[in-house]
Amino acid sequence: MSHFFSDQSLLIRYYLYRATMSVGFITPIFTLFLLRSLTYTQFAVLSSLYSVLAVVSEVPTGYVSDRLGRRASLLLSVAFTVSSVAGFVITNGFVPYACLYALWALALTFRSGSIDAWLYDILGERSDADQFSRVRGRGDAIQNWTAAISMVGGGLLYGIEPTYPFIAAAVFNSVGFVALLSLPKNSQYAEGGTADRPGPLAAFSVIRDHLVRPSLWSLVVYIGLFYAVVGVAQGYIQPMVIETVAPAVTAFGVDLPQGPTAARTGQAGPTLAFGVGVLSAALTAVAALGGYYAGRIENRFGVRRAVVGVSMITAAMLVVPLWVGVVALPTFAAMRTSMPILKPIANGYINDHTQTVGRATTLSVVSMGYMALRTPLSLGTGVVADATTATTAVAALGVLFLAGGSTVWLFGSVAPKSNRYRN
Repeated sequence: MSHFFSDQSLLIRYYLYRATMSVGFITPIFTLFLLRSLTYTQFAVLSSLYSVLAVVSEVPTGYVSDRLGRRASLLLSVAFTVSSVAGFVITNGFVPYACLYALWALALTFRSGSIDAWLYDILGERSDADQFSRVRGRGDAIQNWTAAISMVGGGLLYGIEPTYPFIAAAVFNSVGFVALLSLPKNSQYAEGGTADRPGPLAAFSVIRDHLVRPSLWSLVVYIGLFYAVVGVAQGYIQPMVIETVAPAVTAFGVDLPQGPTAARTGQAGPTLAFGVGVLSAALTAVAALGGYYAGRIENRFGVRRAVVGVSMITAAMLVVPLWVGVVALPTFAAMRTSMPILKPIANGYINDHTQTVGRATTLSVVSMGYMALRTPLSLGTGVVADATTATTAVAALGVLFLAGGSTVWLFGSVAPKSNRYRN
């Protein structure tokens, strides 16, 4: 009974940490905040810079995590997150924003492989690593539910003063330090741990041996392209709301900024800011359900069918709002839901096919591939959005994945060994 209580307590503390990872206060208004002083192309350059820095730093930070410990890496991630979010309160303009994006990239890379490596190993040490998809998915759900609640507050705060959501986010994310310090280290990093810690050459060997396997490389390319497409597309939800949803709302007598020009200049009064916050909260609550049931979806369909089915349906939905604007709402929901469903499933599969030694480094390489794909997509999407509309640019992303993903699926073997289901 005491062992059961200990495991439950550990999960509660892990879920608390996942809640503090939420940046819901700034999510619904972030793009609009930047577009007050930037063009779509400048916004795209910042996103590409973020991707490039993430690519460059993924392997080194994953290696640091494997050498010094996953919890130490996660603490650094919180520090960089808080510094970046707070910076938006006191700076303005393209160059200062570029520096803040650099901090944000470091925050991402210090946690990208570490959080899943820590969870997979701690479950293996204390209970059953086969519970990874379920626990990780529920952690995603809790993070999304927390974000949904704070998004409404972020919309309200933005209507009062645009910097207030960033102040609230910095304070909230700081709680992550306390939550992380309550979590245990993995056994190989605890005092007296005996597990090997890889040197640079050993880490490279682990990466090479794992990622050349047919069971992994096709999945990594396929899922990396999907993450890149959806990650870029999510940055355009707010201007798409102004282009597609605001005109329909205005027809009912509500006076809101609308159209491509309003979207490009980040126009948002208190009513629109609150509306975007509520919409984002609703979408995130739906996304939380996807993460919560990720384990069940894997059990029901298997890794391969879940990954291919969810990704293809989502990509197809990105195209539809170009002709039927009202479909933008379910498209937004699909964008937000697909990644919480697929990340626990895909990362669980990757964990199953890697070893404890170098696991964080391997997962960081996977994230590096996703960010490398995202870099040119960010630039291209920004140019297309400036030349046409945000809705057109997102539709182009959907077409790109339908073509590229189908090619990988036809000529590769996405998650061929997917008959191992988790309870």
